[in-house]
Amino acid sequence: MTDIRFIEHRTVSEDDRFLRDESKMGGGHAEKIFFPKNEEEISSILKFCSENNLKVTVSGGSTGITGAAVPFGGIVISMEKLNKIIGLGFENDRFFLKVGAAVTLSEIASVLRTKDTAKFEELDENALKSFENPDTLWLYPVDPTEMSAQIGGTAATNASGAATYRFGPTRNWIKSLTVVLPDGSIHKIERGKCFADASDMFDFAGKKFSRPAYEMPDCKNAAGLYSKQNMDIIDLFIGSEGILGVITTLEIYLEKQNPSLSVVQFFKSVDESLDFVKKLKQSTLKPDFIEFIGKSGLDLIRTRMQSDCVSLDIPQLDESFAAAVFFDIAFDRNELAEIAKKAAELTNGNENSWCAWENCEIERIKAFRHAVPESVNATIAEIKKKYPNIHKLGTDFAVADDKFDELAAFYRETLETCGIKHAVFGHIGNNHLHINMLPQNYGELEKAKEIYALMAQKVLELKGTVSAEHGIGKLKHKYLSMMFGEHGINEMKRIKKVFDPDLILNIGNMFEI
Repeated sequence: MTDIRFIEHRTVSEDDRFLRDESKMGGGHAEKIFFPKNEEEISSILKFCSENNLKVTVSGGSTGITGAAVPFGGIVISMEKLNKIIGLGFENDRFFLKVGAAVTLSEIASVLRTKDTAKFEELDENALKSFENPDTLWLYPVDPTEMSAQIGGTAATNASGAATYRFGPTRNWIKSLTVVLPDGSIHKIERGKCFADASDMFDFAGKKFSRPAYEMPDCKNAAGLYSKQNMDIIDLFIGSEGILGVITTLEIYLEKQNPSLSVVQFFKSVDESLDFVKKLKQSTLKPDFIEFIGKSGLDLIRTRMQSDCVSLDIPQLDESFAAAVFFDIAFDRNELAEIAKKAAELTNGNENSWCAWENCEIERIKAFRHAVPESVNATIAEIKKKYPNIHKLGTDFAVADDKFDELAAFYRETLETCGIKHAVFGHIGNNHLHINMLPQNYGELEKAKEIYALMAQKVLELKGTVSAEHGIGKLKHKYLSMMFGEHGINEMKRIKKVFDPDLILNIGNMFEI
């Protein structure tokens, strides 16, 4: 055991960047920030804190928007020194990377693109030779948009994004995790090795306990501890928001990268766009994602283009366009003509579209996709000049396929009558739209909070989730309680106490305890 006095650390006065994350949640405070360089040092810190009842908050890239990385007392463990891409393996016809928790998605994408494997450890014989084949590229297909996010944080939140439509969330791509528990013990958890038995009981790390006794929503979800019959123990830790242990090393699966046809289809009514999405989902095409921008979002882009058309680098948007649907379809090179034909047939002659398959044009379409959230943030920044405490309210709700029409109608009726500026966009393939309300003053901010609560209640009536991709953190306790009820929250607390009986780790994430 390492004496923690000899592990690199600083006071908050020397480095206060660990007191906040992208949620902009205020009030963060801590005594010290530690910078361990390996699992053994993390083990020593956690063991010391357990023995001395000292709270611990784990900090990764601080890209989250729920306050999960904001500390309220105790010490902070920064993961930034666990930033090595360790090696490459091949198992069951799949390549996988072994990476430290602080490696960013951008770094993973870069090494896969360049195949710069000189410093890789070869985890399986001939893995590197096969990987370096110049005719094949590989990618880590989970696309949470924020490429500066660290891989450990994305596992802790089960991060997802647009490509979840085809590839699923982070959970689907994790082969193993190494986790340090609050008692300091270190465990490599390999998928497929430890399951809940027929009585829903686990026997793991010397602990016997039953899985959380509740059912998960039948839709894309990042709210609460995962629970499912016959579940794998690794899935309990993925998406646990750091309340059970500290993820230090991961093995992640890779996917073959094919070229893509990228399409933006415009519509003159929202109903037309929703009908098109249904046809696309039922077609033989297999899009990587299906994304949506409503008229309110298109109007934000139009306004921005009036003053900043150069940086957007996109054609003018016809004033009659009321909605846009984006989708990418990966293809083998001999399939492009056939896929383009099928995509065109779905539109019934609607020629209001952009289409690209060359990288430079695909990048322009990506810029257009990202223009709405960028414009939302720019709008709020302008309002803050007059009202410093104003902020947007963005939903993260999702429902199952058969409930989406009812939810979409509720959204439309509510937004048309509320009188608050807004923008609607997001992952329509997963029935997961982001409703961004942009209050113009403090009175509208309070009204927007009431509307947010009404929308959450409607989503829960439809058996959906209050968080499809961003998690709960410290900001959404109320909505997790609405979703799971007192029994569900108590079940999560029970699991928390199995692994963290001294209640030191990431206290306040998901729920108060």
